[in-house]
Amino acid sequence: MIGICVTVYASQKKSSKKLENKVDMLVEHDKDQYLSILRLTIMSEEMPVSERIIAGDKYIKKGGNGDVKKYYYEKLLAEHTK
Repeated sequence: MIGICVTVYASQKKSSKKLENKVDMLVEHDKDQYLSILRLTIMSEEMPVSERIIAGDKYIKKGGNGDVKKYYYEKLLAEHTK
């Protein structure tokens, strides 16, 4: 009886770990997609400037970096907050 309980527990724990790994992967992909959407919003000249600035603030707060961050600070904010 105890052996069965241990086997069931081990099986459930293994399944739980697999599910946890999949959820972690989905969360990571969701964050990547969110940053991509923000990048597209920031760089799109068809978007209203106010939306682009809001997206830029969110992008920086979420850890966005690189050329988009440089563009946001040097061009977008510099030109539209004079």
